[in-house]
Amino acid sequence: MNRWIIGVLIILLVGGSIYMFTNKNDYKEAPYAAGMNFDLEKVEPFLKHLSSTVLDKGFSQDDINSISSEIDKMKHNEVREIGTFDVIYKGKPTKIRIEAEFHSDEDSPPEVVLYMYSHQELVDNIDEEMMKTEEETE
Repeated sequence: MNRWIIGVLIILLVGGSIYMFTNKNDYKEAPYAAGMNFDLEKVEPFLKHLSSTVLDKGFSQDDINSISSEIDKMKHNEVREIGTFDVIYKGKPTKIRIEAEFHSDEDSPPEVVLYMYSHQELVDNIDEEMMKTEEETE
């Protein structure tokens, strides 16, 4: 009976380890995110800027059009996962998952909060670019 219990525990440990390591690139659960409020018309220029400064190969025009289209469909105070995009950062393929939170009312222009999820180093660099962008608009 003890051998059976030990066998089951070993199977569970090995199975859990295999799951953990085979799903390490699941960016739905990426723990790091950079986020910033953008006026609606500033989203596309920021994505293009990010693609030409931080990323070796960034968002394609189709990606940017898709992101903009998804944001355009959003309702006031809606949060939506926009998608996960393949990019090249420091010569290595990686992914950026984007979520958006849309805000609009009669008294102010529409705004979107973009959240970008990926690994820590890339998120830190995206966050730096967001801060630079914010400082430039002040």
